[in-house]
Amino acid sequence: MRGCYLKSFSAFVIVTVILMAFCNFINQMYRADSKDFWGDETYSLKNTVQGITYLGLLGKGAGRTEANAAPLDYLFTKMLDDMKQGVGSFGVSDKVYYRLWANFVMVFSGFVVICLFVRDIRYSPSSDLVRMFQLLLLMFLPFVYLYRPMTYHYAAEVRPYALWFALWFITIAVCSLTHKAKFILALCLSLLAMTMVGSVFQILSVGIAYFALRWQQNGWKQAIMDCSQVLIVPVFLVVYYAYPASYGHRNDEPWADAWHRFFILWGHEAIIIPMLLVAIGSLCLSKRTLPMTTGPLAVLIVFLMGPLIFWATLSRGYFFTERQYIYYDAHRAVFWLGLINILPFYLEKLKVPKKQLLAMAVIFALSIPYVFPKKTISMTQVVLQRTMAFMHRR
Repeated sequence: MRGCYLKSFSAFVIVTVILMAFCNFINQMYRADSKDFWGDETYSLKNTVQGITYLGLLGKGAGRTEANAAPLDYLFTKMLDDMKQGVGSFGVSDKVYYRLWANFVMVFSGFVVICLFVRDIRYSPSSDLVRMFQLLLLMFLPFVYLYRPMTYHYAAEVRPYALWFALWFITIAVCSLTHKAKFILALCLSLLAMTMVGSVFQILSVGIAYFALRWQQNGWKQAIMDCSQVLIVPVFLVVYYAYPASYGHRNDEPWADAWHRFFILWGHEAIIIPMLLVAIGSLCLSKRTLPMTTGPLAVLIVFLMGPLIFWATLSRGYFFTERQYIYYDAHRAVFWLGLINILPFYLEKLKVPKKQLLAMAVIFALSIPYVFPKKTISMTQVVLQRTMAFMHRR
């Protein structure tokens, strides 16, 4: 009977998240309709999406028109473009239609992550009470990543950044599960490599974290073998699309000014360093949770690589812009997933159910300000208002 409650609550969480995704999808359609195309969006649609064939895109044809030659986002946008007349643009404006893909992948990534964790929690050896609390916290995950500045912004634009973030988020979630299928991880990294040439740093960070955990568990020889199986295809793809490439010489400002602007952004996000260290340290305390360390560790590594990434960006002749670091917006969600993974280890030390319930109540109360800062509350209100207006029009 108790297992039945767990199944029912799991279904409730998934349905709730689907409704959240629907509401956010509608909200981003409103936002897309209110924003004229940027110059680079129009240029990309005309010269890359419409001007290059599918095979041309796969063959690095986008490198002639874009700084980013990786084709995955352009391929899906091209599919939308080819479908346009057949589906009548779904009755929406061009500004909405061409941005449907970015909008979809942003909300869908959260849904995939939640489904992965629901499955992991369902089959964990924890008590039903602890697992239901994990599922409750998991239900709030969309609030932790959807309204971050860059992810919210690029979910309503014809650019590859939304897909880049979505695949990074899914990859980190896969790394944070109890059991990781090497094929699935390799697939996620391969898709990431085909979305953005800058993903080379994310692929390296995952490789370093994966190797470190495998080394500790199975020795360095097995770690090398496992890493090779996971990384060989993604590394080949990212190198294929990234090199050689001409990024131009578009960085006209003095390097000192560029570095200053970079450290403003990097320093603003630096609070995640102690938070991730706490999550990693806590997960390392138990053999059961140790494999879940890969995700937070990879995110920490890529963040610490920030100055190196920026130096490489300038060295390739490309100007700095915050959108190059959209994967920073996953940090809060990664910490939240780490908290969900850590909970059983500590809650099960409290043998008395009443003490567990008290601890859960305290954790939940302390989590509210993290999940619902003022900006998230105001954004949620806007989302609900626009969804109600949309439903009323129907």
